[in-house]
Amino acid sequence: MERKEMLDKLKGKLTEKRYIHSIGVEYTAACLAMRYRADIQKARLAGLLHDCAKCLPTDEKLKKCEKLGLPINKSERLNPDLLHGKLGAYFARNKYNVTDTEILDAICYHTTGRPEMTLMDKIIFVADYIEPNRKMIRDLTEIREEAFVDIDKAIIHILKNTLEYLGDKTDIIDEMTEKTYIYYMNAAKQ
Repeated sequence: MERKEMLDKLKGKLTEKRYIHSIGVEYTAACLAMRYRADIQKARLAGLLHDCAKCLPTDEKLKKCEKLGLPINKSERLNPDLLHGKLGAYFARNKYNVTDTEILDAICYHTTGRPEMTLMDKIIFVADYIEPNRKMIRDLTEIREEAFVDIDKAIIHILKNTLEYLGDKTDIIDEMTEKTYIYYMNAAKQ
C-alpha cells in the first residue's frame, strides 16, 4: 500500500491529534534510524502505523483481541487501552498489508517495550515518546538529547518515568514494562 493511501486510511481512523502524533513519530523514527543506521523506510512505516488501533473504543479493543485470539495479560484485561500495540500490529498486517515482522514487532511493543528489543523496537518506542508534538513532560528535553547519543539510556529514562507516573496514578502497571525496565537496568550495569 502506498503512503498516501495509508495516510488517507489513517485520517479516517484516528483523531486529528493522534494523526498529527503519528506523523511526528514517523518523522522522529526516520531521524533515529538515520542516526543508528537502521532501515529508514521501515522506521517511517512503523512510526506512521504504530497507533493505527489507538482510537478504537476501549471495550472494542478487548473484544477484538479476544475474537482474534491475541494474547491478553492481566494488566491488559484491566486496562484494555494497552492492547492497541498488539491490535495495531494485527491491523498493520491485515489492513495495511505490512508483512515485515521487524515492523510488526516494533508496533506491537511500542508502548511497553520488551527485554532484548531489536533496534527497530527501540526506535519506535523512543520516537513515540519524544516526537515533536508531544506535550512537555518531565525530563523530555533531556530524553530527546539522550535518544540521539545513547538510545538505551533514553529507554531506561523513559521506562523509569513511565513506571513512576503509573505508580502515582494507578495500580495497573503492565508486567512487560517492568520486565523491560529491569532488563535494561541490568544491561546498563554490565
